[in-house]
Amino acid sequence: MKAIEIKNLIFTYMGEEKPALEIDDFYVNEGESILLTGRSGSGKSTLINCINGIIPHVISGELKGSVRLMGEEVREMKLPDIARTVGTLLQDPERQVMNYNIVDEIAFGPENLKFSRDEMERRINRAISVVGLESFIERETTKLSGGELQRVALASVIAMEPKIMILDEPTSNIDPEGTEQIFRFIQDNRENMTQIIVEHKVERALPFVDRVVVVNDGKIILNVSKEHLMRDVEVLLDAGIEIPEEYIYAKQLGLDTVDPEVIREKIREKGLNLSRRVRRNDGETVLSSHLDVDVEGRKIVSTDLNLKKGQVYCIMGKNGAGKTTLIKGLMDFLNKKQFSVSSSLNIEGEDLSGKDYVLRGRKIAYLPQSFDLMLVSKSVESEVYYSAKHRKIPGFREIGDELIGMFSLDDKRMTDPLMLSTGQRRRVCMAAALASSAHIMLMDEPTSGQDFLNKKILGEEIRKLCARGFTFLIVTHDSRFAYRYGDYIGIMDNGRIIHEGEPDHIFRFSSEYGVIAPSDYVLRAEEKEVVS
Repeated sequence: MKAIEIKNLIFTYMGEEKPALEIDDFYVNEGESILLTGRSGSGKSTLINCINGIIPHVISGELKGSVRLMGEEVREMKLPDIARTVGTLLQDPERQVMNYNIVDEIAFGPENLKFSRDEMERRINRAISVVGLESFIERETTKLSGGELQRVALASVIAMEPKIMILDEPTSNIDPEGTEQIFRFIQDNRENMTQIIVEHKVERALPFVDRVVVVNDGKIILNVSKEHLMRDVEVLLDAGIEIPEEYIYAKQLGLDTVDPEVIREKIREKGLNLSRRVRRNDGETVLSSHLDVDVEGRKIVSTDLNLKKGQVYCIMGKNGAGKTTLIKGLMDFLNKKQFSVSSSLNIEGEDLSGKDYVLRGRKIAYLPQSFDLMLVSKSVESEVYYSAKHRKIPGFREIGDELIGMFSLDDKRMTDPLMLSTGQRRRVCMAAALASSAHIMLMDEPTSGQDFLNKKILGEEIRKLCARGFTFLIVTHDSRFAYRYGDYIGIMDNGRIIHEGEPDHIFRFSSEYGVIAPSDYVLRAEEKEVVS
């Protein structure tokens, strides 16, 4: 039986002339698992919203054609019936989690569908076990890390036990250990649950799916079994999809395997030289700090940190290791009612220990994961000027104008930032943050939910800024981004940076701490360096 069947679907958002989605014929069999991928803005979210009933029941527009779930027409189904049939894990868990208590959050869906208490308890306990929430089940949702919150959101969807599950970027905020748990759940439930995994990182999801579907410009341009994916590498690259590097070399070398270690040996046999980036770690020290953070008498961070001028330093580690707490502590952004903070901080020779975020903000800038929350002005120009103007930074217009040019935003000066693309909005936020004359930027998961092209643009922007003397501290789970654009990696565990060094050194043993080495590293490493 077809779990999802779409025919002659055309959807146009209200006020738009061009359809956002045009699909002639598409289906997903019951029990099948597919990977849905494509660049940001390609139409993936619109397709998902047509399947889960958000379109047309919540979002209005002109809808033509047919979308059926388990044989029933979506537009004719009631929302409670759709909720029993299809569950969706959103990319941003903060938009999905509504309760302070974790158990209350997991119980919310089954309770609203009026299941018996015994049935609710069974579903809640199963969801807690599947996702692995036991270690922090008593904590409030407001005190969880992004990855922990993502797992709570997933548990709340699992508790509904839908026949069809949609996972939108399920691993974007989660460490490799949490990712493994999620994909183990996917693997274990493939036969009794139809699954659609929306993911930019093809490499992560590929072992757990049957088919790969690529959406571009509102149309499905590729729909193949994963076994035949390698022959369509060019289609994926042209569509801006992030392809594991070994796929490219496997096709180039005429191999029928994508095992990175096998391909590495073939590359050496052919005498091919793979590019390696020169790491920049020889600049003067521009930030030196020790930070201690306590919550209710429990120390959650106690670590030293040193940054060099022109360096990209990546903080990596498991969810809950203290990565975001570290950078918020450096900025003095932690709530003093919840956290006890003690720190020493020296930036560019100036002692800022005990100083508040206003003074620290003149030296260090902060870009949160949800950077759209920073946008407060109606034009790019006003946004970039805003903070520096209100802090009365001398020459703020000249500084702002230089940054607008540096980030290629001159032709967008009078445009509302919220009308720009994701990459452009991020550049506006970076320019605004740096306009206060700061030369050090702290970034929290900047690649989360970003497609391959946007991540490449971000990495190249960061490297250009480093060449001009800027320094970056980046919290990330993206090993490939850290390897391609980072100079130094610090592995954080239980609130401390326990190992640090250049990527080629750290990735030799990083898997011991939940940080999986990217295949880019494996292809370039000497055999004795590779640790599985």
